[in-house]
Amino acid sequence: MARRDDPPARAHGDQLSAEWVTFRDLLVAGRSAEAIALADRIIAESGDPLRVAQALIEKVAGLLNQGGGARPAPLLDRIAELLRQAGHHSPRLSGEYHVLAAYAAFADGSMSTAVSNLVQAERVLRGMTEANQAAVSTWHDMSVTYSAMGFHAKAVEAMRAGRRVCVAAGIAEANCACLETLVRSAVARDHQAMTEDCVRELWEVVTFGRTAEPDLTVSDRTYLRYAAARLAVLGQRPAGGEPVPGGTTPDSPDQSFSQVVYLTAVCEAIADDRPDEALRLLGQPAAVGAWLGEAEPHRLRSIALSRLGDHAGAIEAERAMLRIITRDDGTLRDRYIDSVNARLDQDRLRQIAQEHADAAMSDPLTGLPNRRRIQAFAAELAARGADAAVGLIDLDGFKAVNDTHGHSSGDLVLQRIAGLLAQSVRGQDLPARFGGDEFMVILPDTGLAEAREVGGRITASVVGEDWDALVPGTPVGMSMGWASLPAGGDLDAVVRAADTELYREKRALRPA
Repeated sequence: MARRDDPPARAHGDQLSAEWVTFRDLLVAGRSAEAIALADRIIAESGDPLRVAQALIEKVAGLLNQGGGARPAPLLDRIAELLRQAGHHSPRLSGEYHVLAAYAAFADGSMSTAVSNLVQAERVLRGMTEANQAAVSTWHDMSVTYSAMGFHAKAVEAMRAGRRVCVAAGIAEANCACLETLVRSAVARDHQAMTEDCVRELWEVVTFGRTAEPDLTVSDRTYLRYAAARLAVLGQRPAGGEPVPGGTTPDSPDQSFSQVVYLTAVCEAIADDRPDEALRLLGQPAAVGAWLGEAEPHRLRSIALSRLGDHAGAIEAERAMLRIITRDDGTLRDRYIDSVNARLDQDRLRQIAQEHADAAMSDPLTGLPNRRRIQAFAAELAARGADAAVGLIDLDGFKAVNDTHGHSSGDLVLQRIAGLLAQSVRGQDLPARFGGDEFMVILPDTGLAEAREVGGRITASVVGEDWDALVPGTPVGMSMGWASLPAGGDLDAVVRAADTELYREKRALRPA
């Protein structure tokens, strides 16, 4: 095994970093098609799992930038498998994978999955020792992903972490300028009627941008120009007739630029007292999107209508903006409640694991007891002459989750199911993962009638779960079969009997 400071290891790391910078240069310039082509060449020629994983990561980033309803789940699954093959040799790539998985989940409407991936990304990156442009880029991507999801304070934290890496690497802090993060945070203040804070934050962007402009990427220049144009809309212009910073906006097919470019033109039209032109531009498809938040076009429409004297229209546009930000705030609060519940579930799972097994008898994904523990538990029941009810559970719709959202989302579903089982059974019962998407519960000293009542609670908790928040458009259900395990009985025969009842139930629920 090569030591960290061996020349081959350094050369490999240097190659990965150099390729990463090339990819970043293409993507931040809005040249995603070229980045995807480069990724495909590396994937075709290389057998190095880390090089291929990095190329796939950049391909996914390019596809997401281009928009058009890209479904990256199969590519993300392949990245996860390559990173497993490579072991723990690249925290940066593991962190970037989770950042991308978070963004893809967010774009798919799954806030729970997105937040889970960002938490995992941050844990990985906190242990990263790399200090170079590639490492900075990963923190940058985490910052803008948190920002796009509306977690502005977390986004700024990630930006600061990236800038600390810049200092450690001896490179300009402009390499982690994250002006997208800062501009999005500022306009969110305006949407919340904190316009003075918005103005202050936009001036901070413009001031930083003037100093750092030679080192800014095309993406950051785009947001710098928007900051200046948005200030002008609010009656704030650079002093002394200085030109608006940021230069020209790029001509890029990437959706990640198009909305910002259009809304910059809207702001400039409003600032130049051309509100009718601003409204015309707001009617263009490219002016609609989520890159600056869904509320921003409504806010600009309100200002333009007010300039035209259409105060009723301006009020209606403000109401549309408020409906959006109220909806988003409520969604975030709900998701936080979900995350608290998930933590409580995991605490309960840890208790079960401690009560029933050591690591050899626990399923590493869900924390539930595994088949080995099931056998040992049945032997304990036989030794004390106790009978039991055995329930076998099979998930409905799980294949569609993996096919649509990828195996990382499928793993989250299995973990959530494990938590629901832990909530639903009694202290003396054994919930376990039987294998794949099958689970088992063993209820000591319990008849079938009482067992089916417990099964009803489990079914109700699964049916009542908000699966659309985790895996949108792919509902998860379950079927369950029960059989009696007499004291000293044959567990395998009882499992077969429960399995027969389970599939009888599945057939009964299947539409004719």
